[in-house]
Amino acid sequence: MVTIPASEAKNLDMNVEYIVRTDKNGNISLIPKLDNPFKKAEPGEYYEKDVWADMKPAGKEVW
Repeated sequence: MVTIPASEAKNLDMNVEYIVRTDKNGNISLIPKLDNPFKKAEPGEYYEKDVWADMKPAGKEVW
């Protein structure tokens, strides 16, 4: 739990869960936690056709 002064918290939504990150300089970032978009996805909903499947190497590409 992180305590934030009221003067700094006026722009924060208190009904949102945040991920707290601290960088190497000691700066604290509050990142809103998002719901997992894949949790309720239907099978194949995020499938994208492999457009590279029929490509043949044209030079020194490693395939």
